[in-house]
Amino acid sequence: MKLKLLTLSFILLLLANCNTYKEANAALISGNFQQAFEQSYQAYIKNPSEKNGIKYVPLIYEAYNKGQQADEIRLKEIENLSNPSKYKEAYQLITTLQNRQKAIQGLDGRVVNGTKYSFKIKDYSQAYNSIQEKYAGFLYNEANSFLNQDGKINAQTAYDRFVTLESIYPNYKNTKSLMSSAQTKGMYKVLVQLVNNTETIIPKMLEKDLLDFNSYGLDSKWTEFYTGKVNKSYDYVIQLSFETINVSPEREKIEVHNFEKQIVDGKEELVQNGVVVKDKDGKPVMVDRYIKVKSRFEETQRIKEAAITAQYFLIDNQKEQAIESKNLVSQFVFSDSYGRFSGDRRSLDRNYINMLDRKTAPFPSNEQMVYDCGQDLKRKFKSEIIRMKI
Repeated sequence: MKLKLLTLSFILLLLANCNTYKEANAALISGNFQQAFEQSYQAYIKNPSEKNGIKYVPLIYEAYNKGQQADEIRLKEIENLSNPSKYKEAYQLITTLQNRQKAIQGLDGRVVNGTKYSFKIKDYSQAYNSIQEKYAGFLYNEANSFLNQDGKINAQTAYDRFVTLESIYPNYKNTKSLMSSAQTKGMYKVLVQLVNNTETIIPKMLEKDLLDFNSYGLDSKWTEFYTGKVNKSYDYVIQLSFETINVSPEREKIEVHNFEKQIVDGKEELVQNGVVVKDKDGKPVMVDRYIKVKSRFEETQRIKEAAITAQYFLIDNQKEQAIESKNLVSQFVFSDSYGRFSGDRRSLDRNYINMLDRKTAPFPSNEQMVYDCGQDLKRKFKSEIIRMKI
């Protein structure tokens, strides 16, 4: 069995290797030199000293030479373009040229089937520095242009440009400072308020929980939530207005269930036509003896309910007008039951037997009921905030 599994694994590995070689070779033929290089190089480094890995060296060599040549030609072409956005492509090309050279350092001079593969290496450092400087300058000017315009979208765009700039040219001029300014300018500040229009006091624990936005998991790149008083620094205000809070009285009711069941109660002789049936050895044939059992079960059901109706409002704080509103309704039910019986226990169904051993839970306080109901309200409130996509 183990030998069969090893053989199967070997066959699957061989097929996967063949498919990789075919895909890389097809990419090379179609002119997608970078794909051919990446696929063949990754296959090689998995088994650099084995036959399955060594066979990729000629493919890597050809993909490398053609890839380097094609990228160098394209680099010369875009040097003559007047469009400043060419710097992005130029930077990507010069980076690819350098990365390919780094990848093949351990392959240079490798001999496969009597052929030595020597890879041409060039010094691109001067070209890289020149392109990096030009691309960085382009990104810096473009980002500042967006930052100097009004609107949060422009500030967010500026921030993204500064992030790209920092990744290709760390500590370029005052990029970090400007990036921080763009982030502040592009951030939406949202104030969240709870309004109680009921005659019931909202439990402090619930109020704290509803206003704890760390527990909502709503962290956003461009949105910050606050609590407190309204002022003009906020872009939006979200109000959650409690309209009604109701808690029912504690209720108990008794339901009576009568059970009747046929059960096996030992063995008895099989009698047919008044005669005891015997087996081939002359012994009486024994069968199950059935009896009827009955019981009376009193189930005590204990119920307490809470309900909250609320409205949320999304308000444009700069225009001082509501953008949208929606009603939210939440309910919570405490339910417990226990029972006692008279008669034969064997007639009871399993779920009723379980009630006999159940300990009675105390009714929750009104405050706890409102808090538990508020957890459902919080889930619905969170769904609405997510839907707003502020």
